[in-house]
Amino acid sequence: MSLIRNTQFRWFARQLRPLLRAHLLSMSLMVLSSLMFLLDPLLIKWLIDRILPKKDFHLLFLAAAGFFGIYICRLGFSALAGLVSSRTVQDLVFRIRLSILEQMNRLSADYHERTPVGEKLYRMEQDVDQVAELGSSLVPYALQTVFNAIFVVGTMFVLDFKLTCMVLPLVPLFFLFRRYFDKRLRGASESAQRESARESSFLQEHLGSVTQIQLLHQETSQTQMFLERAKARVAALNHRNVIEILFRTSYMAVIALGTIAILGYGSYQVFVGALTVGGLVASYSYMARLFDPLNAAVEIYSRLNRMSTSIGRILAVIDIAPSVAEKQDAVYLPCPMKGYVEMKDVCFSYRTGQPVLHKIDFKLGAGEKVALVGISGSGKSTVAKLIARLYDTERGTVCIDGTDVRSVRLASLRTRICYVMQEGILFDRTLKENLMLGRPTATTKELRRVIEIADLEELLRRLPKGWDTSLGPRGNALSGGERQRVSLARAVLQHPSLLLLDEATSALDAPSEQRIFSNLARCFPNQTILFISHRIAALKWVDRILVLNQGVVEDQGTHEQLIARSGLYLCLSSVVAPGASIEECYPPA
Repeated sequence: MSLIRNTQFRWFARQLRPLLRAHLLSMSLMVLSSLMFLLDPLLIKWLIDRILPKKDFHLLFLAAAGFFGIYICRLGFSALAGLVSSRTVQDLVFRIRLSILEQMNRLSADYHERTPVGEKLYRMEQDVDQVAELGSSLVPYALQTVFNAIFVVGTMFVLDFKLTCMVLPLVPLFFLFRRYFDKRLRGASESAQRESARESSFLQEHLGSVTQIQLLHQETSQTQMFLERAKARVAALNHRNVIEILFRTSYMAVIALGTIAILGYGSYQVFVGALTVGGLVASYSYMARLFDPLNAAVEIYSRLNRMSTSIGRILAVIDIAPSVAEKQDAVYLPCPMKGYVEMKDVCFSYRTGQPVLHKIDFKLGAGEKVALVGISGSGKSTVAKLIARLYDTERGTVCIDGTDVRSVRLASLRTRICYVMQEGILFDRTLKENLMLGRPTATTKELRRVIEIADLEELLRRLPKGWDTSLGPRGNALSGGERQRVSLARAVLQHPSLLLLDEATSALDAPSEQRIFSNLARCFPNQTILFISHRIAALKWVDRILVLNQGVVEDQGTHEQLIARSGLYLCLSSVVAPGASIEECYPPA
């Protein structure tokens, strides 16, 4: 456990290093503020023992001015320290969030597909806020605590050595309590943040799917599910608070014992003339301030537990190695790229362990237009993801122009290959901005060309601000088919050498789909295109059709050849009676 914490705080120290100058300034101001605060009891002792008995108005005015000066200085130093600390917090938040975002961008598809968006957001927002707010002031706060403790103990020894020796033995009790509550505090903190993350993840998913929930008439069940997660979070937070309160109550009992000792023995010292009344008041004040550092230590310890949990959750993301990694000696694809693709003896399965592809072999010739068909779950999308290298094969190789994709720089691969998925992923930007994500330097002529290829002229005329119309969050201002066409236009703007279309036109009507396919074939005669579609009728014009079944290429050929010899293709082509199942028209061996 100590090794884990050392790792966490070494990472945190690296985050603080660029902000060291600001931290030193903040620490200096906090120490000066503390010094002003610790001078009060000495002035009170002087007031009681010297000024009041003599009734010296000149000294009284001087003492009042001293109190006022100390108060103003304390407030000034404290305010400046708070201002510097606040700015440091914001800088720290920015730096940590940027590093997490960059790491998220590096992580492979498997992480993003299995991790809820709400969980990722919680780490970037709540965990980072906790680390920055708790941690940025932690070092100054800890130094202030140590400084206060040394100053108070030294002054108390000077005032009355015996009285101080009666109080100090109570201090180790605090550390006994801390050791007892150690695991309980850490476990409660981890549980509270875990439940908070689960609630955040649920809300993210729910708010992104409210319309679908309404259509399913599941508002009540979703509310009930939220209540369960909210209750679990509240219970975890309450449990953490109870443990922290018990811890605080324990050390408050130590403070009570110290107070009794100071007042009892100190009063006796005053009775016998060994201590002045001012000395007793000052000792009592310092006794309370002696336990202020212990109070601060409790707060620091609670912060450390919360911060340690948050740092652990952040490092759990930052330390993940991308499953699709780039080799140090990775090469660039040739330019121009021919677009020749070959899969050799490829096997693949997802984390469930269920095999998806079994020793699959096929080739796509340079400039060839090939369709990939098969029943749902046969591995069609997986083939496209392996070519685009969203995943790596377990066995076998995927080669483009004779080069294993695992030996190619990812930036080079993804500028030459474009993979368009079924869901048209758009952003809350204008139509022009969404398109130019494909090529930021595109000209107006190029934009109009892709609009024509994707059959978007009517949409462009209909949008109230044309190119500058915002498409809304995730492009929700458009229909499903329109989103797909905009995604396709963006892909075409990249002018890829290899285009992978994974059900990219599934939301379009058949005539629109055929027009787009015809436009692609006409405008990209030399580019290799792989079509994945359930709508066989729209793919009759391709050079070749591959029939995928249970992770292997069962057959390939033209539409006419496959109709004549493949029972599965016949079923997929809807030649059989409507409603017939795959098992009926293509029974398993």
